[in-house]
Amino acid sequence: MDDEEDLEKEHLWCGAWKEMTVTVPQVASMLCLSSHTVGLLIEGGHLVAQQRGKHRFVTLVSLFAYRRRHWSPERAARHYARRTDAALGQDTDPLTG
Repeated sequence: MDDEEDLEKEHLWCGAWKEMTVTVPQVASMLCLSSHTVGLLIEGGHLVAQQRGKHRFVTLVSLFAYRRRHWSPERAARHYARRTDAALGQDTDPLTG
């Protein structure tokens, strides 16, 4: 797929979706990342966010675009397994035996 086709698909998300935002913790949950990592993605220009008071809100358009390019079911499964192991008090570091 070339850049022109990608641009056309991005325009599908414009309109009513363009103004919608979600909180950083919601984005973190949707992407299986920490809120800190989402903050780094915002600062790096990978996600577009609006500052309102002390809080940042990520646009749905940028979230969907990022997720389409970087998210995979395998990544989500690995993240879920690490969180489940941590919740159960199991050590997930293979070097610690």
